[in-house]
Amino acid sequence: MNSTDIYSLLGITQKARKLISGQDSVERSINADKVFLIIVSIDTSKNTRKKMQNLSDKKNIPVFFWGQSGELGKAIGKEQRKVIGITDKGIAKEISRRINLLTGVGDIDKTTRI
Repeated sequence: MNSTDIYSLLGITQKARKLISGQDSVERSINADKVFLIIVSIDTSKNTRKKMQNLSDKKNIPVFFWGQSGELGKAIGKEQRKVIGITDKGIAKEISRRINLLTGVGDIDKTTRI
């Protein structure tokens, strides 16, 4: 597994209209309880990171600080995107699993057991 797999999944999610991008749009959707996963690019400002982390903690939504804004935007067919929200629970779970595996946080025993 590599980061290309996650970017591909983000592109599919965008086509399925299960993805919101842009800080303001994601914030509104979080407050409306429509977001199941938040992805914040690692090259975003500390203020934005803190704001998204606080919203994540308040609403109990997983947040990942992962990817460059240019790569995230390219994956979903847009310009640079600093913040992405996933609005489908199943897709959010799969993206979380893939990012965890890629970053070495995932449960290796469960995923490699034959």
